[in-house]
Amino acid sequence: MGGVAFSSLCGVGLDVWLLLLILFCSLATLSLFFERLSLLFGASAMAAMFAVGGIIWQKDAEAMGQRWSETKGMFSAYFLETPRMGDKTTKALAMVVREDGDTLGGRLSGVCYLYIANCVDAENLSIGERITFTTKLKNPKNAGNPAEFDNERYLYIKGVTGTVYLPVYSWKKSGCVVPTLRMRALALREKVVSLYERCGFSQEVKSVLSALTIGDKSELTREIKDTYSSVGASHVLALSGLHIGIFYMILSTLLPVWRDRRIYTVAREILIIAVIWGFAFVAGLSPSIVRAAILFTLFSLGRCVRRDGSSLNALAFAAVAIIIFSPRSLFDVSFQLSFAAVLSIILLLPLMRQLLSCDKHDRLYGYAADVFSVSLVAQIGTLPLIWYYFGAFPLYFLFANIVVVPAAFLIMSVAVLLWVTSKIAFIGSGVVWLLGNVTELMNSVLRFIESLPYAKMSLPYIDALAAWGVAFTIMLATAMLVKRRRSIIFLFFAVFLANVAWMLHLHADEHKDYMLFYNSSKFTAVQLVASRDTSYIYSTVEQEEADTDYIIAPYLRRAAMDEPLWVCGDYRDENVVSYNGLVEFRGLRMKMLCDKSWQQDSASVPVDVLLLCKGFKGAMDAVLEKYPAKIVIMDAGLHAMSRRRVAKECGALDVCCIDVSQVGALRLSCPDKNLQPCSEW
Repeated sequence: MGGVAFSSLCGVGLDVWLLLLILFCSLATLSLFFERLSLLFGASAMAAMFAVGGIIWQKDAEAMGQRWSETKGMFSAYFLETPRMGDKTTKALAMVVREDGDTLGGRLSGVCYLYIANCVDAENLSIGERITFTTKLKNPKNAGNPAEFDNERYLYIKGVTGTVYLPVYSWKKSGCVVPTLRMRALALREKVVSLYERCGFSQEVKSVLSALTIGDKSELTREIKDTYSSVGASHVLALSGLHIGIFYMILSTLLPVWRDRRIYTVAREILIIAVIWGFAFVAGLSPSIVRAAILFTLFSLGRCVRRDGSSLNALAFAAVAIIIFSPRSLFDVSFQLSFAAVLSIILLLPLMRQLLSCDKHDRLYGYAADVFSVSLVAQIGTLPLIWYYFGAFPLYFLFANIVVVPAAFLIMSVAVLLWVTSKIAFIGSGVVWLLGNVTELMNSVLRFIESLPYAKMSLPYIDALAAWGVAFTIMLATAMLVKRRRSIIFLFFAVFLANVAWMLHLHADEHKDYMLFYNSSKFTAVQLVASRDTSYIYSTVEQEEADTDYIIAPYLRRAAMDEPLWVCGDYRDENVVSYNGLVEFRGLRMKMLCDKSWQQDSASVPVDVLLLCKGFKGAMDAVLEKYPAKIVIMDAGLHAMSRRRVAKECGALDVCCIDVSQVGALRLSCPDKNLQPCSEW
């Protein structure tokens, strides 16, 4: 894991890693012949594994690093999962192959997201079906807004190499391919979804059941996701070790252990392994469920040979096995969260059980204590990741998990019963009634918990270094409690350093007095920043019509800014003056043009920035004559043909012209009037 992480950061070549591997393997072999060098063997073996991690990452990076040449070509594609129809397009993950070759040396095949315009043919597409089309493929690219979600890296981690939009009648079907094992698993999962539809569950119940039992989250609404996230129960909707653990617990209870009969023990564990992997197959063999299946398979194999072994060793083996086949999994949020949760449970759960010791005969208290302990230690272990990735903490997660864990146990048990008895009318109807009511009750209780005051606490932004500091503090506290050592001084010192680093982070980059031009094709947004608590958003649309969650909100949170004042039209105060599209702010003057009404303006006004937005019309020589500008910025909403024309005309006039859709968001500082892309600061 260390080798993969280091190789992804430093970019050391494959040949260097191979030389290091040969060197460390030679040292390990040499140490076997000399008793005094026994410590050298351990160090060399660890270093060799470190080099193996670097080699694995470099090989994977070479395979994923090649990009599509964005030239028009003829492609074929077959669907790797069931296409999902949205409001305007049908989204599908597909393996795409370029059939006419590529003289520019671009990628010839790879996994891509297809966005197909909704039509009758798109509605009937299925897994394994092949289509052909002629178009341009787009490589993943971020918008370049500050603090935005790194979609390019996310797609890279998922193995997605590009995206393509297909209008109606631009593609045609061309048969089917031989389905792979995972494609067969996903097809079986679709049959379970169809079963839920036939049972007559409401849309919300069906979506929660599909997510909880087979890992299909495609139909979950944003509201239900927010509810589960706010109360700290999102792990129930993400099929993982919890669900496999429930199956393992059910089977272990139904099949008693007879330690004096070896053949029965082996048969019992083989049956458990078969059921676990059968469930993983029905769930579509998703990476998270495969990780959990590997882990519990190791436990069962240990029982077969009467060696329970170390839970830490089993966890480490599962992690290494996954990373060898998919090194990008190390940077997957679900991988990090699941292994951090299991690791904290292994290390801290015995301590929590000891602190909450109770009478062995008091089963109710013991169950409540176990649920409390598991929820608490898992939340502690994942706190640095939750803080870093999501910036929020559910305060009532203990109450939510006391409800969710037994409900999930019951729902999964009844769901399996439904799969078996669905064709038996009398039994099946009773099972459907029970399953629907339990799911609705769980949703209702979680909504009630979400409605409580301070259900979700927003946390200040931390970077990766600060997240490691939080994790280090938790590890020191754990060592102090588990080992009973006097680590309080080191713990205090670590917390002190973390606080100092956080204060320095808050005041190290006190941005103020600048204009920030966001890259958004849906609406124009320019943020005028006077300080952290005083800023303005100047836009062409009202705030209610603008979706700011993914464009503006991330930067406000990272920079610890207060909510800005939304300005749309004429406005005046001590910081900003806006009239007729002309904005003056701290010595900077900007003119926003959204139509051709500028032609009626009588006076000529010099400006620092000329911003051309959606709807702009006119020749640049006439515009610049009326509004002499040092910089022309083209908003992302401006039509592509208009952008090309404006760029050509500005080039002929020797005027600096910048396309926000290509370079990303821009910051113009006051008073030095320095312009730079936001990706560089």
